[in-house]
Formats: sequence, C-alpha cells, structure tokens
Amino acid sequence: MNRLSSFVCIAAMIIGIPAFAAADLSPADKKAMHDYTLSMPKVQAMGAALDDFHKMAKADPSLEKQAHNVGDTSQSIAELEAKIAANPKMMAVYRAHGLSPADAVLMPFVLMYAGMIVEYPSAGAKLSDETSPQQVAFFKQNEKALKATNWLYPKN
Repeated sequence: MNRLSSFVCIAAMIIGIPAFAAADLSPADKKAMHDYTLSMPKVQAMGAALDDFHKMAKADPSLEKQAHNVGDTSQSIAELEAKIAANPKMMAVYRAHGLSPADAVLMPFVLMYAGMIVEYPSAGAKLSDETSPQQVAFFKQNEKALKATNWLYPKN
C-alpha cells in the first residue's frame, strides 16, 4: 500500500469518513488544519488511544459502528469534532490519552497532507491553505518515527 492510501485508510478508520478533498474544505476547515500543531507525543497518544479503542470494540462491537457513524453525514471538521465530543465512550478514551476532539479529527488529515507534500512536493502549492510549512517540516524531521508508528503505517 503506498503512503497516500495508507493515510487515507487511517483517516477513514479513525473518524469513519473518507478523507476530505482540499476543494471540499471550507475556509474554516482549511484554517483549522493549517493551524493545527503536530507533536510526537500527540502522535504516540493517538496510537495508544486507538489501541485502547480497538480493545474496547472487541468487547463491544457497537463501538466500532459508533466510530464509523461519526462521519457518515458530517459536512465539516467542526461537525466531526462535535460528534466525537458527544460520544462519551470515544471521549473517555481520547481524554485518557490527553487528546481532544480536534486531535482526533485533525491529526490524521494534517499528517496525511503533510506526508503527501513530502512525498509529492508539487502538491504543496495546492495544499498550502490547509498545510503549514511547520507541519511539513515536522513530517520531514520525524519521518522515520512516523513510518514506525503502526496506526499511520499498519504492518500487514
């Protein structure tokens, strides 16, 4: 699986929606993505949260359906965040790892876009409204560690 499709799959798995296309993003969504700050502790916390969530979902399969339903009709990042915030079980897992609804929604997309720019620099101009130079620099600086992160690059 190539890098881009890995990120799209992870974004879909995490928040239950297909990745937004840059053209589909509102100015508010683009700003939220552009302004999001990445950190390795947050990336690692997301992995731990997802591990916990998958363990819980094995015991209660309805949780997996709830996670995927979050994005079924969502039209914006703010709407996705609100739906996650309104799900007590999801929020308990994210909060236990110090993550917010914004982290849950934005982190996968920001990493996907930054990774796309690192892999395909010509995409940078098209994604500049929603991807900051700091996010791209973070991805470049941490690329090896990010590639070793199972939730970003699942090992088959």
